[in-house]
Amino acid sequence: MKEKIVFVHGLTGKKRAFHKEIDYFSQAYHTYAYDLLGHGEDRGKPVEFILENLVKQLEVLFDQEGIEKAHICSLSYGCYPATIFANKWKDKVLSLCYIGGHYNSPSPLFDVFQHYWDASNENYSKWLKNYSKDLFPKEGAVDPYSLVSSKVYYKYGLELDKGILKEAIGHRLFYDLRSDLKNIDVPVLWVMGDHDFLYKSSIADLKKVIPHVQYKEIPHAGHAANLFRPNSFKKIYEEFLNGIQLAKSEKIPV
Repeated sequence: MKEKIVFVHGLTGKKRAFHKEIDYFSQAYHTYAYDLLGHGEDRGKPVEFILENLVKQLEVLFDQEGIEKAHICSLSYGCYPATIFANKWKDKVLSLCYIGGHYNSPSPLFDVFQHYWDASNENYSKWLKNYSKDLFPKEGAVDPYSLVSSKVYYKYGLELDKGILKEAIGHRLFYDLRSDLKNIDVPVLWVMGDHDFLYKSSIADLKKVIPHVQYKEIPHAGHAANLFRPNSFKKIYEEFLNGIQLAKSEKIPV
């Protein structure tokens, strides 16, 4: 029987962010993706963008699709509902994969979050434009990865209800995701783009938080590393999943 993978996209995105992975992994797995609250077909609509509701989305998906257990792969902010769900429903999660994941720690990334939380009453378009630039700062004279990430974040962020990105900053500042990550005992793959400098600043103690984590960096990639280098990500994720299957088979007596 095929195992299942649930893909969780990040802020300003939509479920199609994983369409290449879904096409590829659907050969060996049942794959699922969905739109976060206020995204996808609900883009622009006001929603109650709180963590409880975001976790509820996953619970509803598992229930409606009859998913008893699944691997969960999340992009960026998607690490929050994915991790909280995994701690709440430990028997439902086979593994966790984080792409551009981050958590609450003193870092330049969280300095940016704090600044834009304090400045959240500014004109939304101006606030978002500056926030998008500071989230993906240039490293050197030529840095196409930050430029693309910043433009995409600003473009699609404008289409969201203006409360969503501001609420999400509050989640990163005030929810202790690190404590939840310390309780994760399933296999964990953490993937970052090598040019994702700001987000990498928040995971300096990752090995202490998750001692059994498998950490991988994808060369020539920005924050959403799977979108910049889909083939590289698919290879890394497939090797991770195959390793889990191999470990399981070695424990089964012949």
